[in-house]
Amino acid sequence: MTIVGSKLGIVLVVFSMVWHTAYAQQRQVEFEGSALLSEQVLPTQKFVSGGSEDIDVDSETLYSIDLETTIHQDQHSVFLWLEHNRNQPADGVSAWLENTNEDAGTTLDSDETSRTQLSSLYWRYRFAEQHSEVMVGLAEVSMLLDTNEIANDEVGQFLAAGFVNNPSIDFPDYAPAIRYQGTIPKGDWQWRALLSNAKGLADNQGNYADTFAQIDGSEGVFIALEGQKKLANGILLTLGSWHNSDTKRYGTYGAWYTQRGAFKLHGRLSQSISYEHTEDNFESDKSLFASAVAQYQYHDFVFASGLSYLSNQSRDNVSRITRMAECYVQYHWSENLHTTLSHQWHDGVVNTESPLEAAPQLVANWQEVVTLRMVVHW
Repeated sequence: MTIVGSKLGIVLVVFSMVWHTAYAQQRQVEFEGSALLSEQVLPTQKFVSGGSEDIDVDSETLYSIDLETTIHQDQHSVFLWLEHNRNQPADGVSAWLENTNEDAGTTLDSDETSRTQLSSLYWRYRFAEQHSEVMVGLAEVSMLLDTNEIANDEVGQFLAAGFVNNPSIDFPDYAPAIRYQGTIPKGDWQWRALLSNAKGLADNQGNYADTFAQIDGSEGVFIALEGQKKLANGILLTLGSWHNSDTKRYGTYGAWYTQRGAFKLHGRLSQSISYEHTEDNFESDKSLFASAVAQYQYHDFVFASGLSYLSNQSRDNVSRITRMAECYVQYHWSENLHTTLSHQWHDGVVNTESPLEAAPQLVANWQEVVTLRMVVHW
């Protein structure tokens, strides 16, 4: 019995080793990353604050590092994203003009000090028919909905808020989420259903324990349903709706995207409404957002421009309007290095929580911002 048991044990160990080796050979590991260095300056100051206090905004040098790992094995994959960036100086450009740099201040802790942060860690499973999948874990929710090819990445594309994510959608920031997406054979629709915490890491001062303690929905949930359909002439149409039970808001959105040779075009249109008035949404009872962007690639150069409009109407019918425009030229020195020079213009409310006592909402008259970015990616 001992000999038989020993032989059986050896066989099981050898089988386990062979099985693990064969299974490991099917595993694919992808490493990606980027390092960004940016310099932002104001060529002129055209602030209209409504007060008598002087505004002294310094030029701003920021950096960020992103490290991404994806492990594929059969129909499973695991995604991990580590992020680090320098916190914004109090007198810097992005602190005063809050929509200029979507890469600034995304990894702050409770002391508003920059840190290395685990921004995403989720598992995905693609079903056998390859037309549907489920994703579960910690994720940047704005990267799971309303995405597109030319205005969704602050590292390699537009930098201003109006051309990265939809500002009229109350996305949670780095939150536990589950998303299911599939296709409807009749009509060729792809659809997504998402459920996440209403409050993410940013709302919980970077505290993971507090964020995951809210999985039971104690602080509200964010839900969304989205559909995409390819139309004639290569146009991709997106329609969606969402609800955030913490901010007491819901909304609908639509987008279209098309490519004509080296030209790419994208547009967004959305609206949202507060159905219960709270301290957080008092000044945005209704909102309307619209944007249009275009991109053209010529050899190693990329040229792009965009316009956006955001209107927030308060409970007492006071409108707060913000307009943004951005143009950039990008040159690819190699597969792993590119430089981007961008010029932004901001008009209307550019800071909703200004430190100026005379002007708690800072207003600008087409304030210019120039940014130079150097990005190394691998």
